[in-house]
Amino acid sequence: MESTHAASNAAPSAAGPLTEALRREFAEKGYLTFEGVVDKARLTDLTANIRREFEAARASGRLFSGGGTVHGHLNCFPGAESRFVYAALADRGILDVVRALSSRPIRLPNIGCNFNLPGSNPQNEHVDGYAAEPFLVVNVAAVDTGLANGAMEIFPASHRRSYKYWQLVVEKPERKRPVMKQGDVLVRTSALWHRGMANHTEQGRPMLAFSWEDGGSAEADPYAIHGGRITFLPNRHRTDWAGRLRERAFVAAPRLGTAFLVVQSLLDRGPKADP
Repeated sequence: MESTHAASNAAPSAAGPLTEALRREFAEKGYLTFEGVVDKARLTDLTANIRREFEAARASGRLFSGGGTVHGHLNCFPGAESRFVYAALADRGILDVVRALSSRPIRLPNIGCNFNLPGSNPQNEHVDGYAAEPFLVVNVAAVDTGLANGAMEIFPASHRRSYKYWQLVVEKPERKRPVMKQGDVLVRTSALWHRGMANHTEQGRPMLAFSWEDGGSAEADPYAIHGGRITFLPNRHRTDWAGRLRERAFVAAPRLGTAFLVVQSLLDRGPKADP
């Protein structure tokens, strides 16, 4: 894994949770990675449950149409059974790193997961939330995550400049694909341009996500939402007829989709760089 720090090094000392070297690295690249933070056996069980619930939702007709089901990238609430992941982030000092890097006080995080379906297509490049209001995101690899099953593509240092989408297409800045082992952690700023990539395997690939948009979750217990059950949610595409049509068009003609986003960014239709 490129730019990886051992979990033992990630644990904070009494003097402070974040070394100056790591702080400089984060400021320069927009992300940090840490090895072996979360228990692999428990992540294997959680992954099996997420995959099982997805198949049950699809077979029963409970799964929505559109909303990323064609593109192949869904949002997911990983259920109350995933609390152990947050506990590991606290125990191994990752949350102390987040607090030290955050420009504002943080609450409990929003709890999420990206579920990358077999045969998915690459997303268009984007930042999370509003580019002018960055927040921190912690991604946890629920399984070994590499080029075959859709490791995300990131643009190192892209948070240091206010890019428009057309500038990324024209200037072609450096891209990387961080490979993560099960239980590894990536801490990044939401302002870092990135995209989900194609999953060429036969199994859905979950990637857990903790985010502090608007300072974190508004819930007293963010694990109590959706009745604490694993729940699949739309990702980047709406589920109405217009959203489903647009999603199919982006999949069928990705270059046309890119051209649309280039024109949209040239027209500067608002600060949210989340196409």
